[in-house]
Amino acid sequence: MNRCLVLNANYEYLAVLDRWIDALALVLTDKADPLAHYDKVVRSERQTFALPAVAVMRSLVRTRRRRAIFDVPAKPIVFARDAFTCQYCGCRVTMRTGTRDHVIPRSRGGRDILSNVVTACSPCNLRKDDRMPTEVGMHPRSQPRGLNEEEKLGCLLRTVRSEERTAWLTCLRRHGITLWTARAA
Repeated sequence: MNRCLVLNANYEYLAVLDRWIDALALVLTDKADPLAHYDKVVRSERQTFALPAVAVMRSLVRTRRRRAIFDVPAKPIVFARDAFTCQYCGCRVTMRTGTRDHVIPRSRGGRDILSNVVTACSPCNLRKDDRMPTEVGMHPRSQPRGLNEEEKLGCLLRTVRSEERTAWLTCLRRHGITLWTARAA
């Protein structure tokens, strides 16, 4: 069955529920309101329920995330931002052949954040090693940075089925919803 995109009460991204029954339970217990439904329904002995595609919580859910989900320089996020291209030589990489590289090495005080991590092929990463870009003459083709709204949405939608993607995007556009608020850097 289909997954449900759950938004917090302030319309920011909260979660993706993999089980349709969990999404339906949120709606039936009045914890969330559905913004969009799938064409599919589920039936009990006496009732029929439309499956929610996008639901918004009725009250704000506080999360204990220390770092926002798309601020973490995870490999899929960095690769998507850099279009699966080595930022040193320009060759194409895959999830298997590519690596993450800290522009300012962590041993030299560099932080593990998106604005310090780029996509690199294995040979370039080995060549740069634990040195500064100026020491080895290897500078990234583009400045590492955080993700923009479109890239965040792309990362989120990369793993969903086309039916889910269509339902979610239609709902978000119709309601003019931006999933993430801009935070001061």
